[in-house]
Amino acid sequence: MTPLICIVGSINEDTTLRVPALPVGGETVMATGRTRSPGGKGANQAAAAAALGARVAFVGAVGGDDAGRAALKSLDSRGIDVSRVAVADESATGAAILLIGDDGENLIVVDAGANAGLRDADVEAAFVGLAPAVTLGQLEVPVSCLVAASRASGSARGGLFLLNPAPMPDDPEGLARLAGLLPMVDILVPNRGELGRLAGRPTPSTPAEVQDCVEALDFAGALVVTLGSEGVLIRDQGEYSSVPAVPVDAIDTSGAGDVFCGVLAYRLAEGDSLAAGVRRANEAAAVSTTMPGAQVPPAFRG
Repeated sequence: MTPLICIVGSINEDTTLRVPALPVGGETVMATGRTRSPGGKGANQAAAAAALGARVAFVGAVGGDDAGRAALKSLDSRGIDVSRVAVADESATGAAILLIGDDGENLIVVDAGANAGLRDADVEAAFVGLAPAVTLGQLEVPVSCLVAASRASGSARGGLFLLNPAPMPDDPEGLARLAGLLPMVDILVPNRGELGRLAGRPTPSTPAEVQDCVEALDFAGALVVTLGSEGVLIRDQGEYSSVPAVPVDAIDTSGAGDVFCGVLAYRLAEGDSLAAGVRRANEAAAVSTTMPGAQVPPAFRG
């Protein structure tokens, strides 16, 4: 049977506005297009893994509204098990506004909605009877829920626990909660900005600065640092390696990191080495930037 991936994360409704260029502070720009679609970092990662053939179970929360019902229907249509998604009738489903410039760069604002109401007990109950090969989490749900997931599914039970530390907390308490989670993580997948925040340093801009941040980070597991056009840096068991970027004509970089994480989880569940999984994930993420939207279509093959 195909190994199981469990994704503990967010489900949002995305509103995407196309703009000639991303606005700066105080500037108003006119959109050239608007679309509404399913989103959320967790849902995006699940969609990418499922498109490549993964067996995926989802743990999260939606509101009791039309957006929540549409999101669950969309995930279910992809073959993703949504039976463990809590429905909070008193809450609104999470929402995100994405601004996409003509150069493919993006700005994203998220309202957590029902995602913030996911409870540790929901997560603990969801893992009863599950034995995922890989569990993947992000930070659009409470950190305590990820702690519960790691205890239920991590290396102590024979599975891998991956964390994509995004979006990074911007307050000391949030950073402290995240620091408490890190010892439970097997593979950490930050981008360069998240790596800098984790290490307590400015965003690294050179390869030497990236490696300095990695060395400064108190983390014993494997690190996979996504660097956009500069590829990916891997530190595994103290050894460094890198994977070059894949040249593409990008039109929309939103969701590329989610595709990377979803595909990496799938490849690791299938038995790939970390380096081989990163190469496949890197290729898929690059291809995803040539398509509009943060969530890849069901026919996506990377």
